[in-house]
Amino acid sequence: MITRNQKNNHRVLRKDAIHIPLNCRCGGKASKPQAIADCENRWVIRCQVEQCYAYNIGQGLVDTIQGWNRLSTHFYR
Repeated sequence: MITRNQKNNHRVLRKDAIHIPLNCRCGGKASKPQAIADCENRWVIRCQVEQCYAYNIGQGLVDTIQGWNRLSTHFYR
């Protein structure tokens, strides 16, 4: 989210809590969002545990992070 600094009215980029990937549902850490090669604005987030196959691919960085956070808080097959 972009906000204005009250002191000098410059634009400031602020990270909201929702824009930070949560840990995986297996307890592992999420990778940093990685851009998919040869695609425009497509991102992937994966679990860093080798035996865990959780991943999320999405259009747009914010949507991908929100999808990962939704995936990481639910236990389903």
